Amino acid sequence: MFLVLLAAAYGSSQVRWLDAAALQGFVNLSGSTASWVTGKLAAFGNPLPVVLATVAFAAVAVARGRPRSAAVVVALVGLTSVSGQLLKPLLATARYDEPFEGVHVGAASLPSGHATAAMSLAIAAVLVVPAGARLLAGLAGAALALAVGLSVMISGWHFPSDVAAGYLLAAGWALVLVATRRAADLRWPERSVRGRLAGSLDRLAERTAPAGLALALCGAGLAALLVLPGRLGDLMSFATHHTTSLLVAPLLAAAAGALLALVAQANRAR
Repeated sequence: MFLVLLAAAYGSSQVRWLDAAALQGFVNLSGSTASWVTGKLAAFGNPLPVVLATVAFAAVAVARGRPRSAAVVVALVGLTSVSGQLLKPLLATARYDEPFEGVHVGAASLPSGHATAAMSLAIAAVLVVPAGARLLAGLAGAALALAVGLSVMISGWHFPSDVAAGYLLAAGWALVLVATRRAADLRWPERSVRGRLAGSLDRLAERTAPAGLALALCGAGLAALLVLPGRLGDLMSFATHHTTSLLVAPLLAAAAGALLALVAQANRAR
């Protein structure tokens, strides 16, 4: 899928035009409130928050007696970060020459590092939470990935195809790592490290994770309300003049959700 997206984004003039038209629509959403919110959301893809979140997810997995899940989380974030940065200069090319106001997309923009990091963290959450909280983790993760993706587009940093490529890169590495862990489990069964403390923490996670994830979803909804035009007339005007953007946003949301569901299913199948 990554190669198909790459071929379309670079090889099709129609896709390049749609990419640019959607980006211009998203940039037009920027304003004082929207810029503040999108700046905060995009910061989730910065190195320090990503490292802290990775450590937290790995710690949760270890505390629940699942060290291999912790190793998968650390490897996932590391591999996606390194491979994304290597791919950018390798794939660098100017895809649209016409200048746009407020757009700062460079030639080396695919895949979006922020979108890749956000999807990696979303996947990490799905991999480490208790089974009863995976659905909420997937919804919260998809919301995070979409919010960060929209933020970098509203800020004028990336085309929609850059964001989608980041999602695919993270999901691809996750599937590889889950399959590797499954093979390792079959060859070298993981010894149980679930002592009394791990069991207590596991039960605590089962009770508290759903509430925490529900709260995260409410926060995502509030952020969306702050970014979108505040009046119905503004929303209708945006929909009329930026139909492409209005179609791209739910497509990215669906892609994020589908990829997280695919990884969750692969993880459960092990």
